[in-house]
Amino acid sequence: MQETPANPWYKEPWPFILVSITGLGVVAGSTLAVIGFSNPPEIVSGQFGSLAKFVTEDSALVDQARALGLSGRLALDGDEVVLRMSAHDGISLPEQLMVQFQHPATSAGDSVALVSRTAGGEYRGSYAVPPHARAHVSVTDLGQSWALAGRLDAGATIAVEARRP
Repeated sequence: MQETPANPWYKEPWPFILVSITGLGVVAGSTLAVIGFSNPPEIVSGQFGSLAKFVTEDSALVDQARALGLSGRLALDGDEVVLRMSAHDGISLPEQLMVQFQHPATSAGDSVALVSRTAGGEYRGSYAVPPHARAHVSVTDLGQSWALAGRLDAGATIAVEARRP
């Protein structure tokens, strides 16, 4: 019986196939690590409290707005925010309000507008960065004792009401 001479290991394809599988795992892991470290998670903004392992929105601001009977209509007029507010009788509205536009995907597109009451009873102010067409809108007083929420719809007047954003 004749034996065929064995080739040296470096002339066989199997060691290179096994090493390449391991090498692909290292490359894929390194790529995912680079992607993960270069794109940190967004910071969550808003009134939140921790409840066990879940994060729930603190509804105290919304409850206060409901108790005051607050609601409004918001429109964008060029680079100006126009806000008409209503409340229960006897409730005096503040002279200035803060309107936050939160981008639906990234905090880089967020903007804030400080609006002041005009002689006609509506609030007007301008923003530096135009809000996204589908931005979440939050209206609060400067002391942040109540909050209203809504969602922009391109080119329309929207309702801001006492609800969770």
